[in-house]
Amino acid sequence: MFIKEYLENTEYDDYDRLIQLCDAISFPDGPTFLEKRLVDVVMRRGFNELTISKWKSFFELKNYFDEKAGGDIYEIVNLK
Repeated sequence: MFIKEYLENTEYDDYDRLIQLCDAISFPDGPTFLEKRLVDVVMRRGFNELTISKWKSFFELKNYFDEKAGGDIYEIVNLK
């Protein structure tokens, strides 16, 4: 109960969002494309009713930081 209430009442800032994005575009050996990471997670953990909404949220995060950075995040982390 505590964790649920805590998460529901926590406001995320850009630092929190950036940590989420970095996790979403990272493999243990470095950055990767979001699509590759999302498929990797589904292959290991499976697909459920929340998967698509989570994916959409990750793409929104990437777009948000692309706009803030004035370019593609992939270029910043040297992905081509």
